[in-house]
Amino acid sequence: MDALINARLIFVFAVVVVAGCVAPKAYNVHNLDDASYSMPAKGTALISNVIDEQPSPELSGFYPLIDGLDAFAARIALIETAQYSVDLQYYLYHREETSQLLSAYLLRAAERGVRVRLLLDDLSQANLEQDLSALAVHNNVEVRLFNPLNHRRLRFLSFITDYSRVSRRMHNKSFIVDSELFITGGRNIGNAYFSGDHNSQFVDFDVLGVGPIVDKATMAFDLYWNHPLAEDINELSGSADSQDLAQLSSRLSRYVSTAFHNESPYIQRLKESTLVQTLVNGKLSMDWAEAQLYVDDPNKLLTDSRNNSTHMAPKLFAAMGEPRQRVNIISPYFIPKDKGLELIKKWREQGVAVTVLTNSLAATDVPVVHAGYADYRQQLLAMGVELWELKRNLDLAAQQPKRKGFRGSSTASLHAKSMTMDDDKIFVGSLNLDPRSFNLNTEQGLLIHSERMNRLLSRWITTEMPKYAWQLSLDEQGDIVWQDRKNQQRLTTEPDTSAWLRFKVWLMSLLPIEDVL
Repeated sequence: MDALINARLIFVFAVVVVAGCVAPKAYNVHNLDDASYSMPAKGTALISNVIDEQPSPELSGFYPLIDGLDAFAARIALIETAQYSVDLQYYLYHREETSQLLSAYLLRAAERGVRVRLLLDDLSQANLEQDLSALAVHNNVEVRLFNPLNHRRLRFLSFITDYSRVSRRMHNKSFIVDSELFITGGRNIGNAYFSGDHNSQFVDFDVLGVGPIVDKATMAFDLYWNHPLAEDINELSGSADSQDLAQLSSRLSRYVSTAFHNESPYIQRLKESTLVQTLVNGKLSMDWAEAQLYVDDPNKLLTDSRNNSTHMAPKLFAAMGEPRQRVNIISPYFIPKDKGLELIKKWREQGVAVTVLTNSLAATDVPVVHAGYADYRQQLLAMGVELWELKRNLDLAAQQPKRKGFRGSSTASLHAKSMTMDDDKIFVGSLNLDPRSFNLNTEQGLLIHSERMNRLLSRWITTEMPKYAWQLSLDEQGDIVWQDRKNQQRLTTEPDTSAWLRFKVWLMSLLPIEDVL
């Protein structure tokens, strides 16, 4: 969703209206003769060396990856210790320092005999396609693009000829090593997700998991990997050759060598990350709990959005049950629509405290979504919902000097997708609470039955959020007021925004955007 829904959506509306009579190009839903499946778990040294003992075979172990540096360090450590397989599934894979480092380590793993499968949504891979094609030349590497666009050069034409399909994307995030360790959550692959961008930063949340939950993750990955919408990259881009691979390998090797020998600022910070220091000094203390993995059926992209038989969200909310005391919601894009409002109203009438954290207009990376969300604020506040919006400028490094993941960042945007219920349930995944995630894109996430993980997020909401977010309320006239509890500031217009930006968002709100968000 991050790259798809933006200001260009207005252009898409115009194109669809003008080109509505253009017949969509037929997509070849093919049968894959080269299906492959996850390797059976055989026991990996990383688990025995750095993870505490599993108390029961029915329980899975979880370790939160809140800091961006920790999240990247975990991925590199897992690739470096992989013995058999590495499977990655992502929506975005930017051509930046972190993704280049990750690619270098994936290639290094392939060189020592590890099988690498890389499954990416096709929408935003244009600038990386040559690298990915070269990577796939290696005998131990396979790269597939999910739901590929029909037009490879003039990619925007696909939105004219086949809008209903290509506007729906694979938004899943999955990172699996040796079929025994698993990372999922909100992060894509790129600098802003791993505290590596000097200008902007995503506030995000991942979870590292071990135990029986990983079996579910491998089955979900295989389901997508072997789906007809997963196309081999060299069938789409034209086959690369061994010379392309050699050039890529040489460039990535130089990249890693330069970064580590010269100790780039990012590498210096990475070595000092909390996770790295924990691994150096001892074992990770896992939270052992019952958990379920919820994944959309990939056929969701090919079926009518009104048919929710392929959707994970109804199953997830049924499993979460009815709250008794409190619900905390963290979602960068929050558009509850009428059904969500009815549910929240019911909770409030039952005395359940509801807290929502989302992006402010200044912080969001997708202003058009804010246009869809803004009209719900007064209704939510009138119900008694505690509503917070993340500030754009976060001085996190000054307030938390040990949180090196935020150093060098001048702006921030919420990207974590999580929800806690009462004291014992927490959801972490790729699912935004908006119509696109529910009905159009494919998503996945974990429901963990854990008081410890629940407390971790709930404590951040109650103690840290007032430092980093505006609290919204209604004045006597029923208009919205933004309050900065930390600095005792009170505003009556969207904080840190220009009149021009507010006008553009208002203009977007006049369009029927909720049907495509």
